[in-house]
Amino acid sequence: MLTPILAIVAALAVAAGVVAVAAPNPRHATLGAFTAVLLAAFVVDPMPDAPAIVARVAGAGVGGWLVWTAGREAPGATTRSSLGWPGAAGVAVAAFAIGWLAASAFGGTVATGVGDGVVANVPGATLADGSLVARAGIAAAVSLAVLAAPSVVLPRDGLRLGLGVVLLIAAASLLSDALGASPDDVLDLAFAVLVALTGAAVAAVTAAMLRAGGDLVLRDVLAREPAVRHRAADDAHREGAR
Repeated sequence: MLTPILAIVAALAVAAGVVAVAAPNPRHATLGAFTAVLLAAFVVDPMPDAPAIVARVAGAGVGGWLVWTAGREAPGATTRSSLGWPGAAGVAVAAFAIGWLAASAFGGTVATGVGDGVVANVPGATLADGSLVARAGIAAAVSLAVLAAPSVVLPRDGLRLGLGVVLLIAAASLLSDALGASPDDVLDLAFAVLVALTGAAVAAVTAAMLRAGGDLVLRDVLAREPAVRHRAADDAHREGAR
């Protein structure tokens, strides 16, 4: 009965990921990233025990609150994805479709390998059974990973780099739940702690950057140094010419 709802939750997690990379306001981006992590915790069938859900919610809440608080002095607009809203949404939809097709193909492979009687504890068994939730989870994981990749691989903003890592954690959580053979309370607790610690690290970096430079732009000091030396050499040449 909850299957269609959980699939919609997976799509909403992707929408939150789009906000995390496309919103110019850093606090809106923070809200999007940690909302994606929070929603990812519910894209699993069967649902985990209440303590596992509480842990996931608490981890996302603590991490998000720390980053939100650290970004109070951030500029109103920071470096966002160069794709903008339409581009980020288009990439997310395309990646979601690719992930869905890949999950369907993988499920067919698992079903063929296991045989007619799917073993309950085989990783990917839910995909082999045609679970809509598992397919939606993998599709959302691929979409979030694609959205996060530019911020992590080619970072231009300290906060966006950290939020990209948060989105990758959400993607890992979705993959784990979709491919897991059975609910694992220890793994759920580990994800909750990881999200909270990541939020603390991102908050610390954000606060330090704002204190040091007043913004969140990652500057390449080594790339600027030759220009400084060049100006100094020009000044010395002019002094000698006089």
